[in-house]
Amino acid sequence: MGVPVEKPVKKPASKKTAAAKKPATKAKATAKPAAKTAKAATAPKETVKIQFGEDEYDYAEIRKAVEADYKGKVKGRIKSVEIYIKPEDKAVYYVVNGDFSDKIAL
Repeated sequence: MGVPVEKPVKKPASKKTAAAKKPATKAKATAKPAAKTAKAATAPKETVKIQFGEDEYDYAEIRKAVEADYKGKVKGRIKSVEIYIKPEDKAVYYVVNGDFSDKIAL
């Protein structure tokens, strides 16, 4: 036989407690944002070159060529583009949104 346990009685919230729980209204921002003292860090310029035998290809140019090619062929929103560079075939294969694929010559 156990000893009965009394449950604590919940007291109604007083007006002071209820007022304290109300979210504070935002004060108007009249001050101007602080001026930036340091320049924002910028990413270094990146260049990607693909070398195969005597040939060299610039990735930025390949990406632009692929984009120009699929823009006229793919309708709708572009969600993903996969680019496969095959220097031995002198070709770039690409897949747009997982369902459209094509190739361009290097």
